[in-house]
Amino acid sequence: MLQEGSARPRLGRVRMNPEAQGMSRRDALKLGGLAGLGALTASLAACTPKDAGAKAASGEMNWDKEADVVIIGSGTGSYTAMRLAHAGLSVIVLEKNAQTGGSTIFSSSVVWAPMNDLEVAEGIDDSREEALRYIEALSGETYMPEEAAAFVDNVNTAVRNVADMAGVEWALWKSGIDYNMFLPGAKELGRSILPKVAEGETSVGKLNTPVIEAATSLGAEFLTSTRVTDIVSRTAEDGSIEVLGVSAASGGSTINVRARRAVVMASGGFDWNMSMMKNFLRTPARYSWGIATDEGDGQKMAMRLGADLNLMAESFLSPGYKKEFEEAHEQGKSQLSTIIRDDAKRGIIFVNKHGKRFTNECASYDCVGRSFTSIENNGGERGWEHLPAWAIIDQAAADEHPFNSGEKGTPGTSYARYETLEELAAACGIDETGLLAEIERYNGNAEQGVDPDFGRGQDYYGKYCTYASVDYDGPARTLKPIDTPPYYAAEIVPVVLGTMGGIKTDARAQTRDMEGKVIKRLYAQGNCAGIGAGGACYVGGGGTLGPALAFGEIAATEIEALSAWE
Repeated sequence: MLQEGSARPRLGRVRMNPEAQGMSRRDALKLGGLAGLGALTASLAACTPKDAGAKAASGEMNWDKEADVVIIGSGTGSYTAMRLAHAGLSVIVLEKNAQTGGSTIFSSSVVWAPMNDLEVAEGIDDSREEALRYIEALSGETYMPEEAAAFVDNVNTAVRNVADMAGVEWALWKSGIDYNMFLPGAKELGRSILPKVAEGETSVGKLNTPVIEAATSLGAEFLTSTRVTDIVSRTAEDGSIEVLGVSAASGGSTINVRARRAVVMASGGFDWNMSMMKNFLRTPARYSWGIATDEGDGQKMAMRLGADLNLMAESFLSPGYKKEFEEAHEQGKSQLSTIIRDDAKRGIIFVNKHGKRFTNECASYDCVGRSFTSIENNGGERGWEHLPAWAIIDQAAADEHPFNSGEKGTPGTSYARYETLEELAAACGIDETGLLAEIERYNGNAEQGVDPDFGRGQDYYGKYCTYASVDYDGPARTLKPIDTPPYYAAEIVPVVLGTMGGIKTDARAQTRDMEGKVIKRLYAQGNCAGIGAGGACYVGGGGTLGPALAFGEIAATEIEALSAWE
């Protein structure tokens, strides 16, 4: 631990006496971002002063490739690549995975964009002030007014550019209500948009695929199976950091890629880095929807560089069936949570080990996911209060709806069948007395069409949720007694859609070091940027893509004004 008054270590950079190595101070500065002290020391030890012309000893990097802009990650970073290539800049995108698209390629391509052109054309009343009021109310003490305003002010420019440059035709998402309608500034329709598709088609991949194609046709170069391992930088006498390029592992060797104007960090979250998940997140979530290459590479490189961090405890969440995520993670595969299509259906409840319900199952998936984050310390029980947890249905519910991607009458394989609730409780380790009492209470209320404990089916989201039954009106769309044997139970867990924390990024998409200084020529967007939506919040459908595209647009505008470093 640092003692008061001691110097702070400068991570990711090396200070040296240039005269001792026969180098000018300018030459020494160019060595600041080499990939670690060991590599730098070895390079210098192999040189003598007369070798000053050698690239390592003189500080002149041996650049294998170069472009005006280097982008780390091809998820929402592909938008920034397209945008800059359209402006005439040369762009190289380095993608760790064997295919382009990052986690974005698996998303439904929904973008949260207040005051978008479609919303205006439909005559839906919305305003900048209402959007910011909603973000502030949802973010609480994490609200960042300048960053939130930057998001709202730039997202529609990005949306229009996607249409103009990539040919994407947008449509209003008819189910796209803001997920917290009870908060000031929320809207029931208009802010969530998605690419228009033919009836019966999915919108998955319909944003990133045409954007990547457009970026490529405009001259952007995408290198896959190329993992960026370090940021190359130099440190000035005043301690400020300037980024020059990156080092990356590709094809079994290391390549150095010069970024004449800037590097854009768009490397995603740390969803698949278990150590970072455990050490940073406030939630017990240990599984992810995201792509397996989301291992926090950008966050780790930024820390080595000396960057500050923001929102590292936060994430976008949902509930998930534990079995399907365990199986997917064992295979290193991405997994979309099927439970988000189930939890609003009639006759399903979530209970903890005490047999108690702990959430409004018919709330938005992010709200339900956050419900797991509760600690108990009552002398007999300590730890996560709502883990383990189970989804419980009866045969009547199973006959009415498919669950866990199963068929009507037979739920999917995450569920186990039990003849009685007592048998279910014993097999799952749930307190039997607590469970029987809870279901008796729930059933009595469900028959009356009320849920005084959690308000299920009472709010706007519950009344109009897409996945609730369309054969009933009001709360009956989601409330039904659980009283028809046999019964089914599936263990459930909180799941990360994406981690939110990353490099401290300001309203100009510039990154900041631990003293608050701008890290020159390093910009960030998406789930590695520590932005959220201008606060730690999930505003609604498209609440990750909206801010990511907006800050990609901001970064592109900033970079256009830069000249190349010397």
